[in-house]
Amino acid sequence: MEKGKGFTYQGFTFRSEAELTEAKKEAEVVAYIRGQADLSNMKTVVKLYNRLIEKGTLTTELGIAFLKELRSRALESGVVAESSLAALPMIEKKETEQPKVWSKERKLLELYKGRAKNLTMVVIALCVVILLMFVIRLFGTASPFTDYEQKVLDKYAGWKEELTLKEESLHSWEQRLAEWEKELQEREQDFSGETEMEP
Repeated sequence: MEKGKGFTYQGFTFRSEAELTEAKKEAEVVAYIRGQADLSNMKTVVKLYNRLIEKGTLTTELGIAFLKELRSRALESGVVAESSLAALPMIEKKETEQPKVWSKERKLLELYKGRAKNLTMVVIALCVVILLMFVIRLFGTASPFTDYEQKVLDKYAGWKEELTLKEESLHSWEQRLAEWEKELQEREQDFSGETEMEP
């Protein structure tokens, strides 16, 4: 098995270790079938062939070679017509492993894709929260902020009433003082007038 040219197993060449592993599994299946099934009985061969095609058990070049062998045996025996046999499956060509140079870039790309998804989810969640806040503010009547605001307004309204009452009492005191001053001035004038007349 040479790494640069591929992996060889039982005369077949595979491009990757994954394909080689799958081919080894299929080789075990083929060996089991050869050991257990009576391949000299053509009815058994036809049933086995059709069942393996139907289930898609064999997909590598090694497995399909075994299916070709079963198909040619059945056709050579003349027991079955070619139209009654299922067609052979196509060999799936799997992508080869990418070079290590691309793997770093791919890891970074995957990392950024993951972060972008997370950030998108966070942005969407924040937008929903902001939208809900606007809806609550517009249509909500009994929010804790509204209650607090009403309490503060009630408190200041009470203070305003108290201040108004105190202002009124101060004005009445001012008026009384003004009246007392007037009376005092009148008495002073009367007193000063009396003192002038006495001598």
